[in-house]
Amino acid sequence: MINYSIIIPHFNTPDLLGRCLRSIPQRDDVQVIVVDDNSPNNNVYLSTIPELSRPGVEYYVTIEGKGAGHARNIGLEHAVGKWLIFSDSDDFFVDDFSEILNRYVNDKHDIIFFNIKSCDCYETSKMIPSKKDRLFKEYEDSGNDMIFRVGGTEPWGKIINRQLVVDNNISFQETRGHNDLLFSVKSGVKAKSVLIVNRSMYWYVIREGSTGHQKGMEPMDKIQDRILAWKSAQDFLLSENIKLRMYLPAIPCIRALKKDYSYFPKLMCASKNVGCNNLCIIWSIISYYLRKYLLGKGGLCIDQQLKRH
Repeated sequence: MINYSIIIPHFNTPDLLGRCLRSIPQRDDVQVIVVDDNSPNNNVYLSTIPELSRPGVEYYVTIEGKGAGHARNIGLEHAVGKWLIFSDSDDFFVDDFSEILNRYVNDKHDIIFFNIKSCDCYETSKMIPSKKDRLFKEYEDSGNDMIFRVGGTEPWGKIINRQLVVDNNISFQETRGHNDLLFSVKSGVKAKSVLIVNRSMYWYVIREGSTGHQKGMEPMDKIQDRILAWKSAQDFLLSENIKLRMYLPAIPCIRALKKDYSYFPKLMCASKNVGCNNLCIIWSIISYYLRKYLLGKGGLCIDQQLKRH
């Protein structure tokens, strides 16, 4: 019986993929699904990455090169486990990952949220503060699990009941940016019950040049995809009666403006192209900077009042 299906999208980081696979214990109840998104040399991976030939590892190759969202959807099509776990190919799991799998295999919750550790990709002894610590602090202060259901916007660092995904027909957006946002928000809101465990199960690495850590400005079509992803999350949350303090499509606009303020007109055009309300975006941007510079309250998560109404 397969208890866990671990889905890993991959593009052109074979050495890091090998490290990720080595962090996964070889167990009869674990299915590992690697989906390569048309890497340049993927035809030699089976012979050069020995971990791909381990028992329980399935390797699929796309020819479209549509991104991680498409690769993850292919992984979902092949998953058969009771639980879903996601990993990026440059990240890896903690040393006691197998013990975590044993402990929660019969849990009755739909989603189990864990903490993560963070480090430099190539100097793993160089620790970096976990981006999840703030969520745990806010949850401890408020007791409001919507902080994780909606604020835990990545698919990794959690264990998800596969039946929840199947029953609600949840899949990944095949956008160039934030393809995982709507999947995470939908599954978090649709879950009947969640468990929040302040224990790390995953190492999130900081790798310069990766999708989430590019220093320069991204192409405008990719930023537009990010705006679309946040608008989709906004529309879904409103349909579920989740009250928000911030107009969510403003979030990628704020992040882009931090890199180059001259992009403002282009961002407004990109937002309009995906049906966003530009007045709401402008007001959210102004509110964000007022809170940041007048009240000293930076960050984006606190701008969302994650409550049902």
